[in-house]
Amino acid sequence: MKHDSFTQNVKNEIALFNYDKKQYKALLSGFIKINGVINISAKGISLFLKTENSKIAKLIYQAFVVCYQVTPVFSYSQKMKLDKCVVYNLLIENNVEEILKDLEIMEDLNKQTPRHILNGEGIRYFLSGVFLASGSVNSPTSSNYHLQIIVPTLDDAKFLIRILGRFKDDKTMDFKYIVRKNKYLVYLKKADQISIFLAIINAHDSMLNFENARIEKDFVNSDNRVQNCYNANFQKIINKANQQLEDIKTIKEKNEFIHLSNSEQELVNTRVNNPEGALSFLVKELEKQGISMSKASASRIFNKLHDLANCLRSK
Repeated sequence: MKHDSFTQNVKNEIALFNYDKKQYKALLSGFIKINGVINISAKGISLFLKTENSKIAKLIYQAFVVCYQVTPVFSYSQKMKLDKCVVYNLLIENNVEEILKDLEIMEDLNKQTPRHILNGEGIRYFLSGVFLASGSVNSPTSSNYHLQIIVPTLDDAKFLIRILGRFKDDKTMDFKYIVRKNKYLVYLKKADQISIFLAIINAHDSMLNFENARIEKDFVNSDNRVQNCYNANFQKIINKANQQLEDIKTIKEKNEFIHLSNSEQELVNTRVNNPEGALSFLVKELEKQGISMSKASASRIFNKLHDLANCLRSK
């Protein structure tokens, strides 16, 4: 895994996460704070965003539609230097002042420091947006461990380090910053702390891959790494279960539950009764009821229900 490809994998995983409206807003706040360019003219205020990742562009576009019913103007261009990659551009021209105020970015043309949006779990999604905007991380197979986020000002660097300090009860992350080419680099160089950060921004698969590569590389499997992997696996199960429960709720509200087969209904009921159970646990519970079902079959059913729920939501 090269440096760029591992960073891309992390960002793709964050971009494909299932967000609700509140989580979208926190992510947008972090992304715009680092990436956004605000233009003020006689015509009003506009907001310009860009990314080299198509999945991130789609995520940001969707977030504006879901949260503010605003459709960004989408375009793309191609760099003429180095890798000549495609750059995706998003221009927001409607309700920009209200959006920036709601995201605690700017009010009455004065910059704000996000506060309420960082309450509770909001801070995780804010940091996800910050990393999507300008973060990168070395592959764990490289010669050194390094994660960095580029921010435009010294105040942004200090603010980012300050809010990252809120996770000190889990384990302190020793973020530092340096100045390079009129930009500020907030960075980490300790592998175990990089793993913690990846878990915080919901890149659980990438964190597991990072840890597995470290184990293969270092031939060491410490208790701390095992605990990190366990926590990440458990969080993945919880996130997946929550998504399934939301899909089930939608299907029942739309009176589509009765159209499911008997085995599908039993699987749904078992999930509702065991909201934190892994697929293997659900399959064993079904066996007790005389229903034979493999994990693969259960997974396919939940994927089918997810597609059905999305279809019902769109209607």
